[in-house]
Amino acid sequence: MGGVYGIGETGACGLVGQESGGGGAIQNSKFKIQNSKPLTFANTAAIRAEIAQVVPFYAGIQHLQEAGDQFQYGGAHLCFGWNFPTEDGKAHFVSLQPPQREVPEGYFLVTTRRGKQFNSMVQERKDAITGAVRDAVLISHEDAVRLGLQAGDRVCLKNNHGKYQGRIFLALVKPGNLQVYWPEANGLLDRTRRSPIGGVPDYNTLVTLEKLQ
Repeated sequence: MGGVYGIGETGACGLVGQESGGGGAIQNSKFKIQNSKPLTFANTAAIRAEIAQVVPFYAGIQHLQEAGDQFQYGGAHLCFGWNFPTEDGKAHFVSLQPPQREVPEGYFLVTTRRGKQFNSMVQERKDAITGAVRDAVLISHEDAVRLGLQAGDRVCLKNNHGKYQGRIFLALVKPGNLQVYWPEANGLLDRTRRSPIGGVPDYNTLVTLEKLQ
């Protein structure tokens, strides 16, 4: 899997697109920080310059300067010519069975990481892909009709971890599910739920939805 990095309106750098592929993946490794002093950089450009030095695979990130600049890490085309970094030079695929998650009556399953928003790709106030703004709560047309909701209605999502206020945005979402933007809705997540190997947080959670006046 590869991605295109770029600069958003905020000046932050994030993944602004991705493409599927059979290329190798960068593996995370655990390390112990020996120096407790905080890291300091003159600006975000200095951060990108250091990333390029520390992770050669991201070479090119140091050249991002203006909003709209972008680059494809790993080269313009990953595994170009159908050459894959495996022992036999072929792509290897493994079938997976998604886990079944029971959603109690009156709850929604909400994700804070949309498929096309991988790794905080949307930095602007308005998502150029969906047309939604940062406080949007993406919901299916079926669920909106069932609950008497219309586009733009203010709602509050709640669970035992926190609450989040946003506005209804009708989208092609599977009924019973909601999508919100990361990191705005991080307060809804259970910080103790992490993958056993990489320690990656569970970006999905259960919430109730309440219409606000």
